[in-house]
Amino acid sequence: MTQVKHCQIAIIGAGVAGCIAALALSRHFQVVLIDKQPACADKVGECLPPAAARILRNLNLLKDFEQRQDLHIPHYGMQSRWGSEQSLINDNLSNPDGLGWQLNRAGFENWLREQVVAHGVDTLWPARLLDAQPGSDGWLLYLAAHASAQTQAAQQSIAIPCHFVIDATGRHSAFATKLGLKRTVLDKQIALWASLDCDIKNQLACIEASEQGWWYSARLPAQRRVLALQTDSDLLNKGLQHDLPQFCRLARTQPGLKTLLPQGIEHSGTMQLHGVVSANSTCLTQAAGHRWAALGDAACSFDPLSSQGMFNAMATAMQLANSLGEYGLNDADAAIEVTRLHQAQIKSVWQHYLSHRAHYYAQERRFSDSPYWQRRQTHKNAEFS
Repeated sequence: MTQVKHCQIAIIGAGVAGCIAALALSRHFQVVLIDKQPACADKVGECLPPAAARILRNLNLLKDFEQRQDLHIPHYGMQSRWGSEQSLINDNLSNPDGLGWQLNRAGFENWLREQVVAHGVDTLWPARLLDAQPGSDGWLLYLAAHASAQTQAAQQSIAIPCHFVIDATGRHSAFATKLGLKRTVLDKQIALWASLDCDIKNQLACIEASEQGWWYSARLPAQRRVLALQTDSDLLNKGLQHDLPQFCRLARTQPGLKTLLPQGIEHSGTMQLHGVVSANSTCLTQAAGHRWAALGDAACSFDPLSSQGMFNAMATAMQLANSLGEYGLNDADAAIEVTRLHQAQIKSVWQHYLSHRAHYYAQERRFSDSPYWQRRQTHKNAEFS
């Protein structure tokens, strides 16, 4: 038997973009937030820039977030060895928005879910999108709600009629894929990441270019640290994603990483190699359409070098919420205008991103003979339609 669940706006994906959109839109609309996972698992991508404070403050979340010391530590800035053997520092001490944060990323996303529930937003997880059928004034979504570990309930089918759909499902862009839309992929970059116990007092994150790609490291809450190698999937050393000692040996060839990895840490049980995740630049060929829009990585995913993925997800979620609040859901012409504005906004963000990406990769010439860097000197472009 199919259960029917009514709402005005259905948001698919309860990551950063989906949760921020749900919190902002629930001020004016009946919202359902859907996710295929019961909670956010560990993930890399933990830098929240200072400007994010404005969005958290707007949603009345900043005070509660700042009190959650288990979720974050201050982000003082970045030390980089990029384009030169000399190490340069770019700090946040004079930023008018403050220092920014290094996050427990999974903890942060699960905290956002808690805020969504606390604000009375209807939620549905775990649930998987099966199909989407368009109508004149919205969509009919068909979902499979999975069995709950708490209730052991059988899987059930759910139909959700709504006026507007937001795809916030990350790089999979599950809703847009159901519509037959494709993603343009600019490169093959992945990130192989690890986390480790670390009581070193260095407060700065660091970036170091290498022949294989580039390395990133930053402090995390609870005396932990993240360490990641960004390279192309076809250039990754065979078996490296399963070989912690080899990963450490490669990292120790970098001048700025030696002190982070004391000898023997790979055998101590305090360091974990998590594996490979996508870190490439991609975009949907269309970021919005008839009563739907894509947010965050579902619309366009950034190279982690930009450190803007989470903030972009939050900012575009707020902008879409403002447009929907201004134009409403009932008028067809208003819905077209919301779509037009969102498409233009995402296109502008993407074009600025491509320009900055090309600029920063062009600064590194020391390894220009290596395949990874040769590819970065030939920058593809991709346009939203």
